[in-house]
Parts: sequence; structure tokens; C-alpha cells
Amino acid sequence: MGQLDKNLDNSQPIKQEMGLDEAFQFAVHLHQANQLDSAEKIYQQLLEMLPNDPDLLHFFGMLRNQQGFAEEGVEYIKKALRLAPNYIDAENSLGNIYLQIGQPELAEQCFRRSIDLNPQFASAYANLGIALKDLGRAQDAEAFLLKAIRYEPDVAHHYQNLGNVYRNLSRYDDAVAMYEKAIRMHPADAMAYQRLTRTFYMMGKLDCCVEVLQQWLDFDPDNPTALHLLAAYTRDKTPIRASDDYVRETFDRFAASFDNILKTLDYQAPSLVHTALQRIGPAAESWELLDAGCGTGLCGVLVRPLVKRLVGVDLSAKMLVKAQARNVYDVLHEAELTAYFLQTATLFDVITCVDTFCYFGDLSEAVTASVSALKPNGWFIFTVEKLQQGAAETDFRLNVQGRYAHSEAYVRGTLQNAGYRISRIDTAVLRNEFIDPVFGLVITAQLSA
Repeated sequence: MGQLDKNLDNSQPIKQEMGLDEAFQFAVHLHQANQLDSAEKIYQQLLEMLPNDPDLLHFFGMLRNQQGFAEEGVEYIKKALRLAPNYIDAENSLGNIYLQIGQPELAEQCFRRSIDLNPQFASAYANLGIALKDLGRAQDAEAFLLKAIRYEPDVAHHYQNLGNVYRNLSRYDDAVAMYEKAIRMHPADAMAYQRLTRTFYMMGKLDCCVEVLQQWLDFDPDNPTALHLLAAYTRDKTPIRASDDYVRETFDRFAASFDNILKTLDYQAPSLVHTALQRIGPAAESWELLDAGCGTGLCGVLVRPLVKRLVGVDLSAKMLVKAQARNVYDVLHEAELTAYFLQTATLFDVITCVDTFCYFGDLSEAVTASVSALKPNGWFIFTVEKLQQGAAETDFRLNVQGRYAHSEAYVRGTLQNAGYRISRIDTAVLRNEFIDPVFGLVITAQLSA
């Protein structure tokens, strides 16, 4: 079989040379342990010697997708399938990447081929059901998820996915039954609790929402998402901002599918900030911009041509992996943005902050801190969700979705107290929440000299 360089992984020295099969299994072990960089080094060495090994191509394609390079991952897995057309696991993996990047029509083809290869492949039936739901064919989706359950009755996420289909069909009682079954089978599944809570909310059963969240906390008393949502639903002891743990957990969980989810919501916030930036006329040959709460880099892609240097900061390491893959940032930092404002040695010409302050109630600390990261006459452009007139709170409110909305008067006062001159505040639709538009404020403010 041959030998592989013993210096594979500096963090776990290998004391002797290993065979190719052993090296591959070790790389898979590192991969499954989420030590992606170490696994990548071994996969790459193996690929130099075995460029046409289907298993190696498949696993390397999955790894590249996890590292934020979905299109590259697709190409490696497609090559594996050209070499081994009946490679059912690779076909299923390819379909999952297509689902993640918002191409359910291609995912459907992969899952149907997987089922043709193995008519009892439960995961393929389940994944096909998800693809069909995403294609707006929820009734067809139900049939395939029921088949997945027939072959794998003890897998909790099949019931949760069927609950998603029933909720899509407005069969709320059926959805509740599926989510409750999923929770009984797997009481640590955060998404099942969240979806059950949201379904009860859609049914107008707020007391049931609170009961579900309390049940979740009985199982996991320190869960940051459960604690935050309970405060949102009860309006009891509302925190002045979402905890770092809640923000990190939320965005790490959704990083892989985040861009696709936002497409379905007709997400406009990055383009609104981009338009506001264009109005102030940045100098591409000299300006430096900080994208605070950069996420996967949706705003970074838009603003990159307008500035000389682009820096991103975000709490979520998994979101930063996706941002890095866009190759538009000069530097990316994993940090809480208020702390970063205070600690950075760089003074920026512009700070943009897209849909990040919806996880802050009290804006004063962050806005005041932003001053230390801006040059004199620097610009601060950001969005907040708009607190509608008639709301009881005058400054901000934590909504049941877990995000804060702010009054325009509060935003104006906070900026002025920090030394900003407000250039303009525009009301716009940031995205859709189910079928309802979410209105926000797009603020452009300049720091006094």
C-alpha cells in the first residue's frame, strides 16, 4: 500500500510511518472530531498519491464544504461519483450540499438516485422529503418522510422533519405531535424545542410556549437559547442584550445554511447598508471599513469594491469560516463587537453593522464604544428593527423571535449622546418573517471631528 509522511499532524505527533489505509482512517477520525485543518493536511497528501480514490474524494469534498467552500466540495464529490457511479453515500452527501446551498431541485435528483440504488435507504427518503418541502411540494414530502420513519422508527429527527412539513401545511396539531415525539426520543435537541415553541405561538397558545421552554430548561437549566427565548415570551427579566453564548450558539448552528435561509426571507439589509455607503462616497483608494457582526460576509461582498481595506468581526467561528471563503476580507476577527471596538488599534473611516444590533436592547454601550474605533468625521452605518408606534416600551422591546426592536427616538438620542451627527434615518423592509414584512431603520451617522 505504501507509506505516508509521519509528520501529519503537529498537534498529535505520529511516532511511526503509517500505511495509506491507516492514514485515511486517521484523517476521517480527525475530520469527525472537527479538527478540519489537521484532517485537510492528511487528505491532501493522500490525494497527491491517490487522486482517483472515490472514498478520499468524497470525504475531502465533505470537508471542503464544512470549511465554507461548498462549490469546491460539490466538484470533489461529483468526481468521486464519476469514478464510482453507484457510490450511494457520496450521492446522498452531494444532495445534502445542494440542500444547504439552496438548490433543492438538484438535491431531489441525488436523493432519488440514492433510493434507486437502495430502496430501503432511510436517510435518502428523509432527505428527499426535505427537498420536496423546500420545493413547495409538502404533501409529496410527507409520503417520503413517512417511509423514512417506517425504515428507521427510532430516529428522532425524522419526526421533527415531518413536523416541519405539517407546519408548512398548517396542520399544527400534527406538527405538535411530531415535535413532542422527537423531544421524547431526543430531549437534548434544541431545534425541536424551538420549533414546537414557534408552532404553539402560531396557534396563539402562548401558555404552551412558556411550558415548552420551561420543559427545555428542566432538562438543560443553563441553555442560553432557552433562557433567552423564555425572557422573550414572558417579558420577565428582559436582558439588556442577548448573551454572547446565545448569539454564538444561534449562528454556529445555522452557519451552513444561513445564506440560503436568508434568500427565502428576501433579505434586504446588506443591500440597504451598501446603498447608504454609496451615498457618502467612500474613497476606494484610501478608506478602511469595519464590518461589525459580519456573519457570512453578505455585506462584505457588496462593500469590498468601495474601500481599500475591509476588516470583519463576528462572535461565531462557523460564520467566519463562511466569510473567509468569500475571499473579500483583509482580516477577520472572532470577537464580541463592543469589546473589539474598545480594543482595536485601527481607526476606521466607516463601520457598518448589518442586522447585529437586533441582538442588543440597550445600544448605549456599543454605540459609545464605536467612537473609539472611528477616525474623526468617520461614518457609522447600521440597521435595527423598528419598534412600531403604539408599543408600550419607549426605547426597545425583545420580541418572541429573540430579536430586539428599537424606537427611532431612542436610536437618535443614543447616537447624539455618543457624539454622532445623524445624516439620515430611513425606514425600509429588512426581510420577511413568514409572510409579514419586518420593518427596520437604516441609520447613517457621522462622528464629530
